[in-house]
Amino acid sequence: MDRNLQFLAPLNGINEKRLRYFYTVMMFGSMRKAADILNIEQSAMSRQIQLFESELKINLFKRKGRHIIPTEAAYLVLEYFKENKNRENELFDSLFQLQSSQLGKVNIVSSESYMQHMIYDVLRHVHYKYPNLEIQLELMSAQHVVRHIVDSLAHIGLAYNPPFHTDISTIAHKTEPFILAVPAGHPLAKLKHRICLPEISDYKFALMPVGHGFRQLLDSEMVRLQVNLNIGLTTNSIYALKNYVVAGHGISAMRYADIADAVKEGQAVALTIDSELCNTAQTQLMVRKNTHLSESKHLLIERIRSSFDLLF
Repeated sequence: MDRNLQFLAPLNGINEKRLRYFYTVMMFGSMRKAADILNIEQSAMSRQIQLFESELKINLFKRKGRHIIPTEAAYLVLEYFKENKNRENELFDSLFQLQSSQLGKVNIVSSESYMQHMIYDVLRHVHYKYPNLEIQLELMSAQHVVRHIVDSLAHIGLAYNPPFHTDISTIAHKTEPFILAVPAGHPLAKLKHRICLPEISDYKFALMPVGHGFRQLLDSEMVRLQVNLNIGLTTNSIYALKNYVVAGHGISAMRYADIADAVKEGQAVALTIDSELCNTAQTQLMVRKNTHLSESKHLLIERIRSSFDLLF
């Protein structure tokens, strides 16, 4: 061993609790936000990070006024956390297979749009095959679905128009055009051509917050066409978007599947948007690249693919 090396690993290894605190700070870019998420005092969070830096004998953040900037060392520690989390998941998957007891846990992250099929079809088949399998299902934006998969916080992700990431493998997909939903009898429903975004600028519009696949499509097209929407409602709920239209408050945009029942009942009309980007938008089923998939995960993936008519 080189006696000139000054950096020594902590005798007791890395403190897992402080590593978790550090990861939360990195994800939210703020001591205050991280403290709020973990329900602790900001001073306690700051103290834990200082102890973690002392433990590692290196600075992880530079302080500039009220802001913090991660150092190069911080990104090395973050990569360690991600790799460690991924190896932990692989270990549990391997133990699950070894035990052959059909016990385990699978974490799925998804956009709200897919809940009905997920609950009524996918889970029914999976619980029949693996009655003791625990499934954790979390709803979130497309952006957060990708982040959870990349950070190995979830095994399987399902989202509409998710952002590209080099660590993500899309294992199945389906083209689902992004359509305009308007109340029955709306002036736009009388037009005989595809709807251009400039034509909708006078009508109250309901849309999702930044980070959702729906919003990313709209923002891209608004920038391209230099159009502003007359926003009447911003919500992270598909149910709210649909009912905003059905109630006659205004118009919105979504997958046809999200408004199909209201269209069939004559409460709404689905219109094609004059946009190649909107008409080629996809639902994507994702996992992290080079990740181990257990038998139960393979079954879940196949059931999701079949239920949503996704293509490999």
